[in-house]
Amino acid sequence: MIRPRFIWTSGVIFNLICFHLSFAQPKLFPLNFQKTDFDFGTIGELGGPVYHQYLFVNTSPDTVWITKASAECHCTVGDFPKEGIPPNGSGSIRLTYNPKDRPWEFETGIVVSIKGRKEEVELKAKGTTIGKAETIRFTPVEYTQKFLYNEKSIEASEAEFKAFVEKLVPLLERHKDIKVQIESSASHVPTKSYTDNNELTVQRAKDARTKMLETFTLFQADLDRIIFLDDITLVQGPAYSSDFKKQMAKYLPFQFVKIRVF
Repeated sequence: MIRPRFIWTSGVIFNLICFHLSFAQPKLFPLNFQKTDFDFGTIGELGGPVYHQYLFVNTSPDTVWITKASAECHCTVGDFPKEGIPPNGSGSIRLTYNPKDRPWEFETGIVVSIKGRKEEVELKAKGTTIGKAETIRFTPVEYTQKFLYNEKSIEASEAEFKAFVEKLVPLLERHKDIKVQIESSASHVPTKSYTDNNELTVQRAKDARTKMLETFTLFQADLDRIIFLDDITLVQGPAYSSDFKKQMAKYLPFQFVKIRVF
């Protein structure tokens, strides 16, 4: 009779200990970062400051305030939102690194602190700086959106277009600027929605630029580093014939927007 009582009592004690330990453990950091480290790769000492945005979501049930994002080296600066972040709210913290006079491999970071919390999180970055050089330019990239008759819109929600812009975000972070050339085209089939086909092709170029900027904004990109060159707008292809519906295939290749980034 004594042994079962002893076993039962031990179980209760064990459960109470576990219960106590679960509450004694520190709470998780309230901001859940998509990533806490980043590799800039190879950059040039004369390429100017580089930066990276660390995206986060507040996964706690409370509004939180970031009090600081500090670095040990003055070569690194952390910028953070000053307003409170509500539950399920999202945002970003920017780490900026200046490679000037630092031609070597580097590892840096910023420590993020929350008001009323002892827990902190470190956001890390690394890379290699080539002395007395600009950052090597990237291989030009291109995106083409084909249209049906009278269409003009590149939808930023489309996975393919969003993926294209997302790949450009690290280029903005590593380079002083990226150059964008938008070429839009319409066929000679008369438009029913615009004054003429010249207006249609101009609208296609404007829409592409707008959608591109909207998507960059989703990733907290620095829009000041984007240089848009003058748009190329074309009306081209075979001459219009009254049976164009039967011959639509020959006009469709001239309905497009092409975005070149270099």
